[in-house]
Amino acid sequence: MIKIIVCGAFGRMGKEIINAVQNVDDIRVIAGIEAKENQFVGKTICDVKIFDDILAKIKNADCVVEFTNHNATMENLQKAKQYKKPYVTGTTGFSGKELKEIRDLSKSFPVFLAPNMSVGINHLYNLVKSSAKILSDYDIEIVETHHKAKKDAPSGTAKAIANIINEVKSDVKFIYGREGMIGERKRGEVCINTVRGGDVVGEHRVLFLGNGEFIELRHYATSRRCFAEGTLEAVRFIIDKPPGLYSMQDLLTQHFG
Repeated sequence: MIKIIVCGAFGRMGKEIINAVQNVDDIRVIAGIEAKENQFVGKTICDVKIFDDILAKIKNADCVVEFTNHNATMENLQKAKQYKKPYVTGTTGFSGKELKEIRDLSKSFPVFLAPNMSVGINHLYNLVKSSAKILSDYDIEIVETHHKAKKDAPSGTAKAIANIINEVKSDVKFIYGREGMIGERKRGEVCINTVRGGDVVGEHRVLFLGNGEFIELRHYATSRRCFAEGTLEAVRFIIDKPPGLYSMQDLLTQHFG
């Protein structure tokens, strides 16, 4: 039995993960963590008690799972360092400096970092990479849509897609939206378009536009359950790994080659 604590337990993903654990027999949530000022500290969700500090229960856990914000994640990672517990985070919005700090911390204990825990979206990454290679002369556009409460833009997933395109096509230039008399599309230009509204869990579209045709790669999350199930797979994957920084691509490689 793998014992986990969930940071951000009363957030959208925290609650989804706690609910998903009820349907498996190899993982158990032993505690939830929320900020000190959170109204749910001291309360329970699905018999899981909520604490205000990761240090309250990390000694008893086999793995930490976190979906909070970049500031909270960095603080919790520093606290977790002394215990060297495997750490899974789906938090987004990290700065370049913070990502470097995460890489440095992962030298001491295993860290699984993924802006999107969906197996499907991570397969989409592979499709984007192969398409960018084969359709090298096609124009590319990225469109991402999320619920109105999402705070960062573009999404971490859209940024990951952009990074993959950049790996294949080093001469691309990313822009964000268009307005006014912008003239003809410039060669190598890739526009990342952000849409916010309603309760959309997450949609990502990548368009490859050629002469007389275009191809669209699209992933739509119909519920957060796909992220929760991917997170549990990440926990199972990382629990016996040595220190290092891991991703969903590592998980997919292990499972599917």
